[in-house]
Amino acid sequence: MNKYNVWNKWDKLKTVMLGATYAPEFYRDIKNDRIRNALQRISRETQEDLAYFEKVLVENGVEVIRPELDPADSIMNYTDEDGNLTNIPPAPLQPRNEQLILGNNILYQGPDQQINIAIRAKLYEYNNTNVIRVNKIIITKAIYNAIRCYDTNDWPEYNAYMDNFDNESYFLPHVWKEITKHRDLYGSILPHITAPQFTLLGKDLYIDNRIDPEDYKDKWEENKALAIAIEEFAKHPYIAEHFRVDEVNIGGHNDAVFNAIKPGAILSLNNAQRYADTFPGWDVCYLLDQSWGIEGFLLNRNDDGFLRHKERVKGKWWVPGEEDNDEFTDFVESWLQDWVGFCEETVFDVNCLVLDKEHVFVSQMNDQVNEFLAKHNMTPIHIPWRHRYFWDGGLHCITLDLEREGKQEDLFINRTGPVTCMGY
Repeated sequence: MNKYNVWNKWDKLKTVMLGATYAPEFYRDIKNDRIRNALQRISRETQEDLAYFEKVLVENGVEVIRPELDPADSIMNYTDEDGNLTNIPPAPLQPRNEQLILGNNILYQGPDQQINIAIRAKLYEYNNTNVIRVNKIIITKAIYNAIRCYDTNDWPEYNAYMDNFDNESYFLPHVWKEITKHRDLYGSILPHITAPQFTLLGKDLYIDNRIDPEDYKDKWEENKALAIAIEEFAKHPYIAEHFRVDEVNIGGHNDAVFNAIKPGAILSLNNAQRYADTFPGWDVCYLLDQSWGIEGFLLNRNDDGFLRHKERVKGKWWVPGEEDNDEFTDFVESWLQDWVGFCEETVFDVNCLVLDKEHVFVSQMNDQVNEFLAKHNMTPIHIPWRHRYFWDGGLHCITLDLEREGKQEDLFINRTGPVTCMGY
């Protein structure tokens, strides 16, 4: 049986899952050549970059496993009875989004939706034994309100549900049965949180609580549900035995905000500056938050194509060379909204993958980062990742560490309890 062993981000990487994307042939039936050609170019160049990344990983002694896609699949298979496109599932490109490795076990975060099928098929094949089984804790307000019966008095209000979520006797039997069914099908282990909002560094498991003090009153139900879920999660026997569960307040994916590349060294966004208590004495490299805008401006400095596109899509995504391709932009905005994120908030210099304490894979050659790496005796290995602003995912997002050398260490041995101080 293959084993999981991940306790931090810097011990020598031995096994990794690398994401995959649709082949150019997936788009062959799109009649508009401006749309088809753009998508096929993105696909071809993405596959080239992934193949190169896999080659470099293997050359550095890393075993690579990849999700598999049906080569005969076509975008036109996702149409309704009238032949109109419906929701087209994203490719299994970012395996870190819905699962994480905690020590010697895997935690699946979220249901087996279509986006996860290819990823999880390979993970089940790799190891289907060392799985953290956590009962679904609490369903979100949206799910609860979608399934409750408003025309009867059988269902309590959501705040009452939260106060009694684990008390079967509080609910009528048919209500509890329905809640349990949908909790298991559609709930998540932690509501309103995804796997990249976990960061494991030795003894400390940092979880982004996403609570914004400014709008706590407006989102009190969501925040209460999340607080309950984190508290209950921390009580799970495996979690309680092995980790301190620390709450941080970032409001997004941790690996888009900070990345501890080795003990004592952190890459961080410029405005996330509350590290003194969470990582006392660690050296932090603060990076500019607008690398994509700078790059877009430099590539399009002779015209305003980038700025027009940025305004049109509200900073969500960008494909260099397609800024004036209105048909392609309309297609993405109409049918591929689940494929793109919000790249304006992402700095891919932070989102890198560490090979070992001396080497790190980066998607850009940033002088500030290079100087920081040299200061900490680390060498960057450049991996081209041309369409990071379309996929809204960096090298860390498109990989999932499965096995590293080393064992669990307590990096803060004098820490007596969890910390809750890092954030903006």
